[in-house]
Amino acid sequence: MTGRRRVVVFVDTSILVAKVIREPPVRARIKSWLDRFQLKVSGRVALQEFKSRVLRDAAYLLYKLNQSGTYMATLHHVTNVLPRQLQRKQRICLPLLHQILPGGTSDQELTERARLYLRTLLVYGQKQVELELDAFQPSITCYWSTVPVVEKRRYSDYDFGDRKCSKSRGRCQISEDLRARMPLCRRLLAFLQALPPERVTTEIDHARIFLDKVVNGEVGRINEEDPCLTAGDLLLALDSEPVREFYTMNYRESQAYCDALAQNLTIRPNDPARDEEEYLASARPWPSPSAR
Repeated sequence: MTGRRRVVVFVDTSILVAKVIREPPVRARIKSWLDRFQLKVSGRVALQEFKSRVLRDAAYLLYKLNQSGTYMATLHHVTNVLPRQLQRKQRICLPLLHQILPGGTSDQELTERARLYLRTLLVYGQKQVELELDAFQPSITCYWSTVPVVEKRRYSDYDFGDRKCSKSRGRCQISEDLRARMPLCRRLLAFLQALPPERVTTEIDHARIFLDKVVNGEVGRINEEDPCLTAGDLLLALDSEPVREFYTMNYRESQAYCDALAQNLTIRPNDPARDEEEYLASARPWPSPSAR
């Protein structure tokens, strides 16, 4: 890498996940891009989403390994048996299982390597994500992201805490965080409501409904809607607002939020042979999701 490094980049959930589950060329591309920045920051909601998407699925794979007894049987189950409605789980589980394949010589060896790898990920994965970031933005807190994964019985029983704000017994502070950022919530709602239809995704439409409740008197009860589960992209956008550079693999929603916040948006394509796609705030308007 040559030249002067940029100052700070906000790293969203898709990048945190890809840094762990994707093949080495993609991980190398991500590392190369992040090395351009002096500071890498993210949001607590992103860490909670990493726990929910990657670590819970790692625990599921350990359960299947224990149940089936072999790596290949687990791989076949994830590839051929998981129903269509569990495609997101499949998109996480398959890359995790593929991490084990290089150098494996037998099903027995692959099974043992998978057990060791998945346990290591469960015990140390959350802390590793935290160590690889310089900071978490403080504006949107997430109680369950601060709760570590606890190994109750090696290779078989792991406690993640809950995923729902409504189950935090008042320890989740997101409603207070949103109240403190009410002017930004109003500004973002006005922007999203003015978007043309071709730029509105299902998630953005849900975010508009959620923000409308926040700014029109329901913020005190908003934790009952479990916002970390139902409005994660929106919460990360609010958290990222002070940072001018946003790095993600998700263009569909980020194109709206980064436009509203006048951020530079960088997309990491799925194909490791392709360079990052940069969408500068100075070059708006950007393509609609369907036209890209």
